[in-house]
Amino acid sequence: MPASPRSLLIYKPDGTTQVTELVKPLIKIGRGEENDVILEDRMRTISRFHAQISFENGPPVLEDLKSSNGTYLNDQPLVEPGPLHPDDVIRIGKYLMIYRDPAAAEQAQSEASSPFQIQSASVELNELQERATLLGLAQDKALAEKALAETSIGLRALELLHEVGVRLARTVTVTDVVETAVDLLFKIEGVQRATLMPWNEADSAFAAGEVYTRQGPQTEQGGPPATYDPRNLVLSKTILHKVRADNRPLLIHDARSHAGFTESASIVRAGIQAALCSPLTFQGRFLGILYADNLAQPDAFSQGDFRTFTTIAAQTGLALATAITRAELLKQQVEQAAMRLYLPPQVADIITQTDGSIELGGVLQPVTVLFADIRGFTRLSEQMDAREVVLLLNDFFTAMTDVVFEARGTLDKYIGDCVMALFGAPVPGEDDAERGLKAGLRMQEEVSRLNAERRSKGLQEIQIGVGLHTGAAVVGNIGSAQRMQYTAIGDTVNVASRVMSNAAPGHVVVSEDFRAALGDKATFAHLGEVELKGRQRRMNLYSVSAK
Repeated sequence: MPASPRSLLIYKPDGTTQVTELVKPLIKIGRGEENDVILEDRMRTISRFHAQISFENGPPVLEDLKSSNGTYLNDQPLVEPGPLHPDDVIRIGKYLMIYRDPAAAEQAQSEASSPFQIQSASVELNELQERATLLGLAQDKALAEKALAETSIGLRALELLHEVGVRLARTVTVTDVVETAVDLLFKIEGVQRATLMPWNEADSAFAAGEVYTRQGPQTEQGGPPATYDPRNLVLSKTILHKVRADNRPLLIHDARSHAGFTESASIVRAGIQAALCSPLTFQGRFLGILYADNLAQPDAFSQGDFRTFTTIAAQTGLALATAITRAELLKQQVEQAAMRLYLPPQVADIITQTDGSIELGGVLQPVTVLFADIRGFTRLSEQMDAREVVLLLNDFFTAMTDVVFEARGTLDKYIGDCVMALFGAPVPGEDDAERGLKAGLRMQEEVSRLNAERRSKGLQEIQIGVGLHTGAAVVGNIGSAQRMQYTAIGDTVNVASRVMSNAAPGHVVVSEDFRAALGDKATFAHLGEVELKGRQRRMNLYSVSAK
């Protein structure tokens, strides 16, 4: 498998992130649109051409281009061009960028001469989570104590596990989990700072998380030293590789003095003396990192503290998995509800079933096309103010859409005061024409109902004409990668529109092809051969009513 390209993980001032691949030998960074990495800055604190990264022989080189406010590398002002290593942090204005080079990081990892001199927890997280689930179901306290004793954790952990479980069980959102987990971490006396950084599967990166102190989140006005950035630690391959590979919490004592960490610049920059770090997982899914540290004492954390941290990490993984699942389900429900406001149920179901992986393209298939249009709308709207026109259209479109969906049709689009619907898309059926006619007749009935309401309010009545035509059309997702629409295109659509233009107010008019497709399921009144705009051949049209 080819290595992932070099990239910058960019944390924007608005809290969003962006991943930019670095594929050119020279990458320009700045405010100007000519740059490869454009940093939007209305205050102009970032120069038009602020910095650049060059890739030649050896490690890439970061250079400040005599910018007004400077470029910072790992929180140090960049005075001269300097080498750029994986996980190095670049700061320009309010933008934070982390340099990522998976190939270089993997090579550095494989060349490490000594094993990591850190301590792993004796109990795997998934085992502790299973115990926690068992304990939650156990009615007998003695049985619960016996279950925990099998993990060599003991009564103190049982009491803590109960508190941790109760508090985290009350969490609902990911934010709730983060705040509760951090608060529980501060029960460990030596913890000075703590953070939880969820893993973003879409970006294959950690989401930015707040760094909490005992006084609250880290801010520019107070908290940890400015040289500390938790991303330097949790994104360090030195720690992340072992955390994820072992799936166990880690206890790190005086990291700067261990031989295994002497070449890990990110840990040295962080200035930690002792740290607790754990993956957050559930049923094999990696969810993030839970981290706590102490800047002053190399032996700030005892074995008891480590067991406490392990317990918190196991339960946090359970709670985080539940919160993420809840959020994903809620998002799906909201998206499906939103899709059904704009898409027909059949299309919304297809999107849901394919996890949204819809591609551009279409298929040629038979379809019945319906157009319904308010007659004399231009003249009518001239006698109304804009608000009245909007209210009228909303009432009209709501009623017509309900009719289309009742007939299992696909609402294609609204065109001014006109409704376009499809029958037989996305899946053709033998009764497409019959359902189309049913919708057309029901539309006229709904307009009569609307008019009764409008008369009672002293409002002007409306009349519509409905046209139906059956034929082959290209049906599918048409548009661009940025915006697409499920629709039908082709001569069949054009003919249906022309048929509707010949429908008198209150009438449903159909083409010869539609009549043939419908058979004897309606009564037809021949309107004669009509010349349709844009077509050389005249076409037989029929006014139709239900039998």
